Amino acid sequence: MIEPLPLLTPNPKRSQRTTARCHERLARRRKRLGPTAGSGNTTYLAVERVLNGRLCVIYLSGVALVAIQMLSSS
Repeated sequence: MIEPLPLLTPNPKRSQRTTARCHERLARRRKRLGPTAGSGNTTYLAVERVLNGRLCVIYLSGVALVAIQMLSSS
């Protein structure tokens, strides 16, 4: 009534074609964007890292303050 499904095996020719097509698209995109594509984001990344660092310091300072208050009240 119901046949077992055939075992799926990868198709090496198809995977090679897909990989080649992806590499071609990436190369075209790199050419289109040019060499200065990533330089606009460096300021944003620097600001983001500084803000994240400051938030971490503030959070850890608060945790340390609570820990000191708990230890001193005991």
